Amino acid sequence: MDTEILRIIAFEITRRCRYNCKHCRANAGLRDNEQDLTTEQCKKIIASVAQFSKPVCILTGGEPMERSDIYEIIDYGRGQGLQMAMATCGYLLDDKTAAKLKEAGISALSFSLDGAMAETHDRFRQTSGAYDLVIKAAETAKRLSIRFQINTTVSKINVGEIDAIAALAEKLGAYCFDTFILVPTGRGRKLAAEILEPAEYEKLLKQLLELKLKSSIEIRVTCGPQFSRVCKQIKTKRPVVTASGCMAGRGFGFISYRGNVQTCGFLDVSAGNLIENGFDFGKIWIESEFLKKIRSVSAYKGNCGICEFAGCCGGCRARAYTMSGDWLAADPVCNYQPKKKICI
Repeated sequence: MDTEILRIIAFEITRRCRYNCKHCRANAGLRDNEQDLTTEQCKKIIASVAQFSKPVCILTGGEPMERSDIYEIIDYGRGQGLQMAMATCGYLLDDKTAAKLKEAGISALSFSLDGAMAETHDRFRQTSGAYDLVIKAAETAKRLSIRFQINTTVSKINVGEIDAIAALAEKLGAYCFDTFILVPTGRGRKLAAEILEPAEYEKLLKQLLELKLKSSIEIRVTCGPQFSRVCKQIKTKRPVVTASGCMAGRGFGFISYRGNVQTCGFLDVSAGNLIENGFDFGKIWIESEFLKKIRSVSAYKGNCGICEFAGCCGGCRARAYTMSGDWLAADPVCNYQPKKKICI
């Protein structure tokens, strides 16, 4: 993979949020002791990315709509030639705000939905009424013809509802259902016991492959790079399916609310700070020694280091780091036993 082709950048423009979600990697909340980047700093960061590449830019948080300048930031990014998207909990989305997002140039939204029922979702979000609000937000997006996807963080808490959530996403009018395999970081550290066991995880991947084969909407898996292996292993006359492994530090990048460039939001290791280096994203992306190591599959350890699928999968470096302290270690949720050391 060409490491200089940046396809997607996630930009954490705030850590403010009214929810207290159990799994939140940002440990977001309504706190006064953390200052957001200024509007001008956000613009300089977006411009630095646009000068290097023209990726999809996903504004994330926290809750991005807690920023009063969200529409200005979206409009600026669009003016820089970027396709602007936003990840939101949906509690501030109504006809008025959705229309303003559309006018500003938003191309797509993602809504977090962690249960097929209100009880599961609200318990996960630790906020009563959160389920009703996100369903209403999705209906609003559909009514205003804004493309959206449904994101679900999968753990033992909700793994039994995956088929039902996928069906709900399809019913709501989502173009994509994206499952995020839990990485225990941020507030999610307290959920370490809820991570799927390797055998459960393997079963889920096969379940998601079946969904992908029969669903009328796109099915994706994030933080679950082993899905690429499962797709390659399929032996059937059904249509060939493909999936990307871990793109973090390669086709995908992340910029934190402090201006740090990271492989993703779940691996809290900085490759360099944009404010400190004068907003030169390209210099960090190409020259960072940390990113060079992450991209070197031959440096991976344990089963990831000898796996014939290492080139297409790579394992989750963030999960390896949060659970073992070594971002080059084997992904602890994978139970696949390598057969030969050939990267494909």
